[in-house]
Amino acid sequence: MKTDAAFWLVLVGSVAQAVLLLIGLLGLARYRQLPQGLRYLVGLIWFGVALELASTLLHFWKIPNLLLLPLDAAGELWLLAAVYAWALQSAAFTRLWPWVAGGFAAYAALSSGLAPELARFKPGVLVLECLLVLGLVGLYFRKLLNELRVQSLADDPMFWVSTGLLLYSLAKLQIALFSNYMLAHYSMQLNQLMWAINAFMSIVLYLCYCRALWMRPQK
Repeated sequence: MKTDAAFWLVLVGSVAQAVLLLIGLLGLARYRQLPQGLRYLVGLIWFGVALELASTLLHFWKIPNLLLLPLDAAGELWLLAAVYAWALQSAAFTRLWPWVAGGFAAYAALSSGLAPELARFKPGVLVLECLLVLGLVGLYFRKLLNELRVQSLADDPMFWVSTGLLLYSLAKLQIALFSNYMLAHYSMQLNQLMWAINAFMSIVLYLCYCRALWMRPQK
């Protein structure tokens, strides 16, 4: 069981990293044809590539990579908020989102400062991030139902982005809520298996990003 869980975590994680890099290259190739919001998405993808590289270097130096989680969460939320500000076209949201994203970044930094142990998992940051991302997705689907006119949902890039984020955030939220509990009451192997599932959901999210970047956005 130990070997199997560790093997799947490494395998699926490596595939997720490769898929992320390939989609980042696709984003660069299509950058000039993309609207502003999807250009922010390309920036988000390359932010993820940079963090994956940093995580690999920390692993090579035998330093726990959990210290990257607050930075990852804060940067990801900021860039996603920029994507959704473009999609929602709401003056109220445009005024509000820098304060929300900035407040979350401050909370993530404060959380790291109060609990600076590198090997300590900080679920509060990830739980709040998942809830805020789900809020962004909910705002988009609400606008889609009430205001937007889309002939086919499959032709709307933000539908794919939002669907991928919905699935990924729900899975990540469960892991963030119960990871420390599993470490305390169950085995490390089960915890590794859960993070392997999270890596698999990352692949699903990246493929949704790929679909959004590949298509020609509809007016």
